[in-house]
Amino acid sequence: MVVVRLGGLALLAFVPLLVAGVVLYGRIGISSQSDGLTALRRIADAGTTFPVMNALLHLGALLILPGAAALVVVLRNDRSDPWLVVATLFAILAVVVGAGFVFSLNHGLYGVARSFAVAPAEQQSAYAAAADMNLRTQAGAELVQSIGLGLWVLGIALAMNGTDWPAWLVVLGVAGGIGFLLAGLSSVLYGVAVVGPALGAAGALGLLLFVLWDLAVGVRLVTMQVG
Repeated sequence: MVVVRLGGLALLAFVPLLVAGVVLYGRIGISSQSDGLTALRRIADAGTTFPVMNALLHLGALLILPGAAALVVVLRNDRSDPWLVVATLFAILAVVVGAGFVFSLNHGLYGVARSFAVAPAEQQSAYAAAADMNLRTQAGAELVQSIGLGLWVLGIALAMNGTDWPAWLVVLGVAGGIGFLLAGLSSVLYGVAVVGPALGAAGALGLLLFVLWDLAVGVRLVTMQVG
């Protein structure tokens, strides 16, 4: 019961951290598709807002792990489902990549930006090249993270199917999971005409559906009775 309650609270707490991180991310105005010079200038202008955004978006993802553990406890009580095992493995993959690798890359990028801000003009191109390499690596890591989260949500939705969990929550999970997968593809295909922006729009919708699914699952875990 304690694991289930704490897991639900963790999923609920994850949403405001995610929203705050996304808002700051939009205000800074960079992505893994930005060129290195532009990214360094905007990070330098943002100052400490950048590491705050980095912590909210990526360390906040650690809250998914207790939520995933709570879902294992609850759904394992309903039935033994291989989708539950697969989903949990993908959740661990996504959180390790998100909370570890991407956070570390952004932390390093912040250090490069601080050095760039005080470097002589003739050295700034070298810092920009280093930032470009960092951002291209981030694009691949973000793809893995999005695929991991998308498949986690899909796997949990499939594990919920046929249990006493509401059918609408299963459908919402499937939609949110697919949306996350599209968001991951958009991170590496955004520069492709028509396809990239379309994937980006679908990914934004998927993120919204994921937030709704996360909130609904969190509320149910907090309020449900576990036998």
